[in-house]
Amino acid sequence: YVLLFKDLLETNYRKLKQVNDYSKKLNITEKRLNQATSKILDKSPKQMIDERVMLEAKRLLAHTNESVKEIGFDLGFDEPTNFIKYFRKHSNSTPVEFREQFTSA
Repeated sequence: YVLLFKDLLETNYRKLKQVNDYSKKLNITEKRLNQATSKILDKSPKQMIDERVMLEAKRLLAHTNESVKEIGFDLGFDEPTNFIKYFRKHSNSTPVEFREQFTSA
């Protein structure tokens, strides 16, 4: 299940952000998916989703000239403010602050 979830995550992280979406596609319960990822990777499915989205967000911020708004839309956020709040929650900085730190380093 973990390998199937990782494959699904890789192809769908831009659209699907909820564990529920993945468990439905895998035809298993959220609880079962959580048990599998926790046992093998010591992470919840939600942590894995968030890590994948953040990895891509940071990659785009660091290596492209796309605006924060464009990156947010690329990653499936309907509103730029939702992306900014999500990014701040998971990295303790805003996308603009992250980009500035990365480019000044």
